[in-house]
Amino acid sequence: DEESWIKEKKLLVGSEDYGRDLTGVQNLKKKHKRLETELGSHEPAIQAVQEAGEKLMDVSNLGVPEIEQRLKALNQAWAELKQLAATRGQKLDESLTYQQFLAKVEEEEAWISEKQQLLSVEDYGDNMAAVQGLLKKHDAFETDFQAHNERGKDICDDGQTLINEGNHHAESINQRCQQLQNKLDHLRSLAKRRKAKLVDNSAYLQF
Repeated sequence: DEESWIKEKKLLVGSEDYGRDLTGVQNLKKKHKRLETELGSHEPAIQAVQEAGEKLMDVSNLGVPEIEQRLKALNQAWAELKQLAATRGQKLDESLTYQQFLAKVEEEEAWISEKQQLLSVEDYGDNMAAVQGLLKKHDAFETDFQAHNERGKDICDDGQTLINEGNHHAESINQRCQQLQNKLDHLRSLAKRRKAKLVDNSAYLQF
């Protein structure tokens, strides 16, 4: 019975689950690919039912309105199923790019929290050599920070592209970009404070 087969598949493609992480999305995409193959190979069966119904109406006048109605309903259900499958496929693609975006954001946030701990250390050197060493380290951090700040901008530009393309995770993408920017700004101000204290300490020790 084609109608109940379509009904069963509609439940599958109507699912709102688009995966909670990269692996989850990849698995759902594999499942969806199998389903699309199944739909493709099922098309001839649907056509066969259509043709059989039309032949029946040609040779007999009995039950024509009912057959017509059933064929129309079958056609509509099949078209809806294909549309739902296409929409789900697109949303799974969007979820994949969203998860890839998230992975980059989380990588940057991990770097930020590691550096945040280092910048919060209260050691400013107890002699000139120590201060010079710490200042050198700090300069290296600042170079590193510039690179990560640029990377953060690039990630958020990519995020904005996803939003402009209508990705259905737009709200979350926007939030994560703002959050990343705030964390980078906070790290910058911590770095500024530490640099000032190191410079002060250097001046104090020279004095």
